[in-house]
Amino acid sequence: MSNPAGFRLAKAAGLALTFPFFVALALAQGSAPPPAPVAPAPVVPAPASPTPAAPEAPKPVEPAKPAETAKEPAKPAEAGGGEMREIAARPVLRLKGQTTWENGFDNLRKAIAQLEAEAKRLNLARDGQPMTYFVDSDDLGFTYEAMLPLKDAPAAETKFEKDFDAATSPSGRAVVFTHQGAYDEIDTAYEALTAWLDDKNLVSTGKFLEDYETIPEKSDDPAMKLRIIVFLK
Repeated sequence: MSNPAGFRLAKAAGLALTFPFFVALALAQGSAPPPAPVAPAPVVPAPASPTPAAPEAPKPVEPAKPAETAKEPAKPAEAGGGEMREIAARPVLRLKGQTTWENGFDNLRKAIAQLEAEAKRLNLARDGQPMTYFVDSDDLGFTYEAMLPLKDAPAAETKFEKDFDAATSPSGRAVVFTHQGAYDEIDTAYEALTAWLDDKNLVSTGKFLEDYETIPEKSDDPAMKLRIIVFLK
């Protein structure tokens, strides 16, 4: 029903729908107060879109760390081989001697003990392990120079006991081999290093230096450890 006010007037008069009705209806509509304006529905603002969070600043990329290289001493090119070295000369206290092959180990131990005693008597500061320089050999035995490295060369006026003197250890281009085991087996070590030198076309001067890290009391003690230094031409 699009006109409720006109319908109520017609029902009250009991009249049929005639022309006067339309006139009265028109008058009624003209005199009726205009309907109150409908208040527009309040405009509810659309909820504000949440402000997107600022993107997190990218973390700086740490540069890749280079792989750490283990710091190790130089190694021979192959198992059982030697290490090429340039051997520097050092001041030493020296004791010369000669011995048979049979008594070689005992006489070397004795010579080293004598060197240590003489260095202590003269208050000479040692600087390293005792050494033996093999000068010459034959079928019966060998000639050697037992040496004790010193921190400083002895003064010129130093008075040594008989057979002792101040000297300088051998130096030059060499190959260093390590031997750990009984001194009774040292010949096997020399045979192996000689074969290695031949294989590498390296020529020895025939002079050898043994640098003792540990010297047990007996030549068959496997705790023996030394370096064999072979000087090259």
